[in-house]
Amino acid sequence: MNNLEVITITKHKLEDAILNNTFWNGKMDAPFSKNKAKWMLKNDRANADDTLAVFAYDGKKIIALVYLVPDLITTNNNLTKKVFWSQRWWVADKYKDTVLSTYIKKLSLNASKNNVLVKFLGDNTKAYYKKQPFTEFSKRKRYIIIFSLDYELLIYKKESLKKAASLIKLADRFSRKIIAKLNRSKTKINKSLINYKSVSHLNDELWDFLNKHCVNDIVPKDKAYINWQIDNNQYHVINNKEDKLGYKCLLGSISDKMYNSNLVVKNNDEIIGFISGFISNNRFIVRYFISDKNFYSECAKVLIRAVIDTECTILQTENTVLGEYVMSNFHKVYADVKPLVSLIHNDIDVDMNNAMMTDQDGNFF
Repeated sequence: MNNLEVITITKHKLEDAILNNTFWNGKMDAPFSKNKAKWMLKNDRANADDTLAVFAYDGKKIIALVYLVPDLITTNNNLTKKVFWSQRWWVADKYKDTVLSTYIKKLSLNASKNNVLVKFLGDNTKAYYKKQPFTEFSKRKRYIIIFSLDYELLIYKKESLKKAASLIKLADRFSRKIIAKLNRSKTKINKSLINYKSVSHLNDELWDFLNKHCVNDIVPKDKAYINWQIDNNQYHVINNKEDKLGYKCLLGSISDKMYNSNLVVKNNDEIIGFISGFISNNRFIVRYFISDKNFYSECAKVLIRAVIDTECTILQTENTVLGEYVMSNFHKVYADVKPLVSLIHNDIDVDMNNAMMTDQDGNFF
């Protein structure tokens, strides 16, 4: 690490970097795409001097990163508190046995004055956080429901299966079609009453519906915040082979299939549900599943239709009611149900013992 350089980038510095094309000129690895960087600047809850990322270079190659998202949480007396979601903590394999990983993590904590939340505790970071002044809260489950044999997952689990790649891929495609057909037959709704449409942003009518359903969320919401959260301009979609970036990027915000799918569900002309999912290749990650309790089944059917129509074969959610409902009412090949827990730094004077993290809280991809 003779050429080690550590960069702490604030909102103001990121704005300058975009103007000067600092990280996206092809001369060095970029921590995130320029689309994602511009989206980060649109975060109204980030001040000019707030740190958005800490990353390290060895020469021109990026070797470590901590990605932060400034936000607000509701305190016990119904006020708001500025916090930072520690959204991504990564170090290159070559440097995992060095002090670099904990060093940039410490820098990120100092930059945020320890006002840090972690949405979920990953297996690779458990040992670190157990030694740090963080408190666990919001114990829940993550549901990963798979609607095909999933060739890539099988190969990941057992590499020796690559020898039968052609056969497994064929079985994967066949299972995908069969299960999609079976599940589509279970999503029939009365189209004379129930209808849904895709939207790119919230209008006042949709916000009025969501407002009453998000009032107890850990993160206070408003129309502008959700519109920023689901903004598809944060992703760089590669439409063809000629669509070259000209730079390498670490954070996954570049793909030929990456976007937010947002659906408004109505009974006659009355809104009864809102579904928003982040789609990346074959994975549909639920960001919002808000439903009138009297129309839960209809909204769940619309969700499964959306999974099928977007050609996704994996559904991911931390909503226990939704996860159990999908597993009980629709066909699947496999479901991975994993316990999750969130963390809050002890310097944040907010009691989170009874707080429950939702899909829409701290959900940034």
